[in-house]
Amino acid sequence: MRGLQCTQAVMAMMRALMPLPAGEELQVCWEAEDSKRDILTVIRRRNYTLISDSEENGRKLLVVSK
Repeated sequence: MRGLQCTQAVMAMMRALMPLPAGEELQVCWEAEDSKRDILTVIRRRNYTLISDSEENGRKLLVVSK
């Protein structure tokens, strides 16, 4: 998927995972280039905290908490 389809898929997935209970962490991995932007948009809109943003050995990982 690319472009708008990717954005819609990521946003739908993130909405399904939220709300995140206070104190819990959510680890999010992605492959599509535009996915990170979309994930960060949901995090900002929902007032979540980005704990870490790493890319190691081709694995892209965001850790988020409430």
